[in-house]
Amino acid sequence: MLWVVREEGSRDSIDASKTLCLMHVNEPVVEVYAPRTYYRGMDAIRDRNVFGALALMVSDDIVRAASSFAPEAGPAAAALALLDHEPGLSIRTLAAGVGLSHAGTVRLVDRLVSDGLVERRGHATDGRTRALHLTMAGQRASAALLGARDNALARGLAVLSPEELVTLSELSGRVLRACLRDVEHAYHICRLCSYGSCTNCPVEDELRERGSI
Repeated sequence: MLWVVREEGSRDSIDASKTLCLMHVNEPVVEVYAPRTYYRGMDAIRDRNVFGALALMVSDDIVRAASSFAPEAGPAAAALALLDHEPGLSIRTLAAGVGLSHAGTVRLVDRLVSDGLVERRGHATDGRTRALHLTMAGQRASAALLGARDNALARGLAVLSPEELVTLSELSGRVLRACLRDVEHAYHICRLCSYGSCTNCPVEDELRERGSI
């Protein structure tokens, strides 16, 4: 309940559900009513907050699960998943995917090579470029971390019915397509995806429709 002091000094009650704001102009009180617009705007902010919290929770769970099967914390899990997704990547493309500088990616690959998970091979068309491939041990590590990632997602989404999960997937696909910038961004978005399980990938479909791939 809101109270408004009117010009003559009397106090009248106003139903808060019908009031957006009160603007005082000198002495008189001007009442502005726009409840539907106000509450719709507040609901939208609340809905974005809920989605933001969910996105962070899911992201944290994915990174934690995947990293537990990687040789080190950080982008190593993403590097293994990307090379499983697309064998033969260059350092430049891998750097875009994992979000490191060129020098940082070289050091990461050096460590993965030392761990026996990645090997450098000659590039098929560019003699100056080395192509990156998983070893058998790297393939096993990638399968383990992607399995852990899927288990984390399955636990988090278990509350949804199969029909609700389909709806969530369709909405997620729409947002992914709308927010996608370019091919390098696609590698970063999909850096921890299980590519073999992702039929009709919305990111790949969007790139294909744009003529980017």
